[in-house]
Amino acid sequence: MLTIIARVVFWVCIWLSIYILIGHGVLLIILKGFFAKPVNRKPITPSVCFIIPAYNEEKDIGTKLKNTLALNYPKDKLRIVVISDASADETDTIVRKMCRVDSRIVLIRQQKRQGRTVAINTAAQRYKAEVYAMSDANVMLDKNALKELVTNFADPKVGAVTARFVGLEGKGNPTERGIEGYWNYEQRLRWLESSIGSVSFVAGSFNAVRGDLLAVVPADITHDHYVPAHLAQRGFRSVYEPRAVVFEYPADTSWEEARIRGRNFLMGVNFMRELPHILNIRRHPWFFLNLLFRKILRWFFPVFLALSLTAALFLMPEPASLVLFGLTALGCIMTALMLAFKNPPRWLSMVGFFVLSQTGLLWGIIQFIFGKRIVTWEPPR
Repeated sequence: MLTIIARVVFWVCIWLSIYILIGHGVLLIILKGFFAKPVNRKPITPSVCFIIPAYNEEKDIGTKLKNTLALNYPKDKLRIVVISDASADETDTIVRKMCRVDSRIVLIRQQKRQGRTVAINTAAQRYKAEVYAMSDANVMLDKNALKELVTNFADPKVGAVTARFVGLEGKGNPTERGIEGYWNYEQRLRWLESSIGSVSFVAGSFNAVRGDLLAVVPADITHDHYVPAHLAQRGFRSVYEPRAVVFEYPADTSWEEARIRGRNFLMGVNFMRELPHILNIRRHPWFFLNLLFRKILRWFFPVFLALSLTAALFLMPEPASLVLFGLTALGCIMTALMLAFKNPPRWLSMVGFFVLSQTGLLWGIIQFIFGKRIVTWEPPR
C-alpha cells in the first residue's frame, strides 16, 4: 500500500512539474491559434501621472528623473510624482533640486515606512490622470516606452499594460545569463497570455493602468499581482507591450537573486489570501487557471520536488526514481560549478539560476511556516 501511495505522489508531482515548466506554455501556443484577440492599438497621448516609489534611492533617483524627463511624450501631458517612503538618505534632497529644474516633478514624503503599495495608492489619490504609470527608481526606460505603452489604451477593453524587460550587464553575478534566458522565456509566455486575453500579472518595473480603473490595493499586496485579477473581475484585459522597453540591472550576487524569490513567495502568500475576494473564480475560470499554473503553483515548485524525492525513496531502485535523484544531484553539481566561474556559459548559468531560484522559494516557504510575514517590499541593494 505504501508503495502505491508513493508511486501516485511521485508521478503526480513529476507530471505537474513538467506541465508548470513546459506544458502550460504549449497549451498557450495552441490556444493562440484558435482564440487570438488582437489589441486595437492607436497613437494617443492621454494625461499620465508617472509614479516613482522610492526608498533610499539616492544612488539612482537623479538618473531616473532625467531618464523620465527625456521620454518622448508631450510635456503638458506628463506629471512625475516621486513618493519617498520615509527615505533616510539624500533621496528627498535630490528630488527637491529636480523639482526646481522642472515643475512637472512633484515630491510626496511618507513620514513613516508604509511600503511601495501605499506609496502608489497615495499618489493616485492625490493626483488624477487618465493613465497611471508605475516604475521603480532603479530601472531606466527606452525613450519611446511610455508612448508605446499608452497606445494600448485606445482599445476600451484594455485596463492595464505591462512592459518588456531587458537585462543589463551587472557586477559579474554568475546567474546573469540565466536570468536573461528566464526573462526571454517568461516574456514569451506573457505575449501568448496577452494574445488570447489577459496576462496573469504585470511587471513592477514598468506598467500602466487606466486612470478610472486603478484600485486601492491592500498594503501587503503588490500591484503587480492585484491589478490584473481586479481588472479581470471587471471585464478588462491586462496586456503585454513588447515595444515598451525597460532596462534593469540584475542583483549584485547570486544569493541576492535567491533571496528575491523568497520575498516574492512571502508577498505572494498575501495575494493568495485576498484572491477569493478579488476574483469570482466561477465567472472567470480561465483567468484563474492561467494564474494558477503561471504563477501560484510555480511558487510551490520546490514542494513538488521535495515530495517527489521523498516518494522516490520508497520506490528505489526503480529507474524513474534513480533518474530523478541523478538529475537533482547533477543540478546541484552544475550550480556549484556555476558559482565557481566568474563568467559561466549560458547553459550553466541557466541551470544554476533555476536551482538557486528554487532554493530561494523553499527558504521563503520555510520562513512562512515559522511565522515570517512581509508587509513592505524591500528592494534589492
